[in-house]
Amino acid sequence: MNIDIILSFIVTFFISLVLVPQVNKITKDLGIIAHTNKRTIHKGIIARTGGYAIYISFLIGAMMFLKTDTQINSILIGGFVIFLVGFYDDIHDLKPKYKMLGQIIAALVVIVYGGISLKDFTIPFIPSSISYFIAIIITVGWIVGITNAVNLIDGLDGLCSGIAIIVLFTISMTSLTYGRTDISSLSLLLAGAIAGFLVYNFHPASVFLGDCGALFIGFMIAVISLLGFGYKSSTFFTLGAPIVVLMVPIMDTIIAIIRRKVHHKSFSEADKNHLHHNLMFKLELGQTKSVLVLYVVTVLFSLCSYLYLYDKIAATILFITLMLFFEIFVELTGMIDRKYRPVLTFLNIFIRSEYLPKIKDTKPYRRLIRKRKYFIIGFLVIAIALTGYGIHVTKDKGNPPIKQKEFEYVASQNETDLMKDIYNKLNIAFDNNRKNEEYELVSAYFVVDYFTLNNKKAGQVGGMDYFYKDRKNNFISYSKESYYKNIDFLIKNGLNTQEVVNYTIQSSSKSDIALEKLEDYSYYDVTMLIEFNEENEIIDGNKELVVTVHLIQKDQKFSIVAIDY
Repeated sequence: MNIDIILSFIVTFFISLVLVPQVNKITKDLGIIAHTNKRTIHKGIIARTGGYAIYISFLIGAMMFLKTDTQINSILIGGFVIFLVGFYDDIHDLKPKYKMLGQIIAALVVIVYGGISLKDFTIPFIPSSISYFIAIIITVGWIVGITNAVNLIDGLDGLCSGIAIIVLFTISMTSLTYGRTDISSLSLLLAGAIAGFLVYNFHPASVFLGDCGALFIGFMIAVISLLGFGYKSSTFFTLGAPIVVLMVPIMDTIIAIIRRKVHHKSFSEADKNHLHHNLMFKLELGQTKSVLVLYVVTVLFSLCSYLYLYDKIAATILFITLMLFFEIFVELTGMIDRKYRPVLTFLNIFIRSEYLPKIKDTKPYRRLIRKRKYFIIGFLVIAIALTGYGIHVTKDKGNPPIKQKEFEYVASQNETDLMKDIYNKLNIAFDNNRKNEEYELVSAYFVVDYFTLNNKKAGQVGGMDYFYKDRKNNFISYSKESYYKNIDFLIKNGLNTQEVVNYTIQSSSKSDIALEKLEDYSYYDVTMLIEFNEENEIIDGNKELVVTVHLIQKDQKFSIVAIDY
């Protein structure tokens, strides 16, 4: 794992750890405290703006560790909108319809300005424009839904913040598996800020998240998951993997909607029949044990998502098992309605317990009951066999297989962190046919590989997989008379320490220039500023260099044909 990613978590953790007590004191003095209602269980005067410290800690960390682009800027702007909505609600109790409006506005910011939405979403026999419109509606629904789902589970000390940390760590680890250091860093920045707050929020809590914290955390998790969760632009996994990881708040929200519909109540009406309330009151576990149980359940669902990278069958078995136990818990506790017990009723055909609901004993069911022992034996055999298989395949796996579709661009050997980041972005741009991004990223990858020497072997010239094949030999000869003139000497004496650690695109556009015998192709020019890790003696001791790359597009692929610096 990149040291900067680990450091981002540590820094935001300590910033939050210092800020929370200060925010707690100030907001108490201002009278911004948690008021009691039908759903609350706390006693005493407790400030409910701990989310303010999380937000500020995250912003400071973002300024220190994130490289801004349009997507990051849109996330920060959308997060600011959602934070303001929550902060105002903590002070003045905003009406639900206005809270919803604020959430929709924040969602539209990341969709319209940041271009963050479902990828490759298509419906058969439906025009792409209509499919895109439907994808936008689903994206808005996802962001608003997850934002509120996370807010709804903020009912016990440390519950919402702890689950959020588990979810963000899962996203980070999955993203790192696929080399998406950008998603991993963003996730751990937020996880660190929440972890610092959790020190004061775990039972007995001295400060609460408030809507400013819970809504902001939910919004960020929803948007980060839309960045791809680390997977290669799959529509299913864009939402599929986060749905599994967020199963606890999602199911709690869905059940709450059904329950209130069944009992003809408004969705905004508070009650004490959520997951955590049932664990605390009906199972009499108390606050701490109830929270820890839901932590464990979230970890298990997160394991399903991560295990899928290794083996689909094992992950599916675990997921189905967890969902079955989840359903039984819902029926036993009457979370929806005391009459809703389909699974328990079915199981009682075989168990015949006086404590479980009974089904009418007609002839077909009597025949089924007589054969119950065979069903039970068969079920146990299948369960044992599947569990054994799952353990076997998981044990035998080393690193998860990263399945990539056929991709036109080749990853160089011994990639630096910057090259990995560019390559993953290039892969996504290629998959989604974003040509403007594609040729800029091809240029960046070539330039970073070409001017980085600390990963090169004797006689090797960087970036040659991206140079136009018919002119490659001429360019290699030119390179060995210029930038690579003393490469063998540098490598032999351990002086090839030059590495490009950052780049900034200064301009990119189509070009009217055409090379001889290549007149029929589209040309592009990209100018960028690159930054080295040290003063580079090969370019007169400079630490920065402006490079212009000339490309052509041929066979739906971009290739470098010349560079100037």
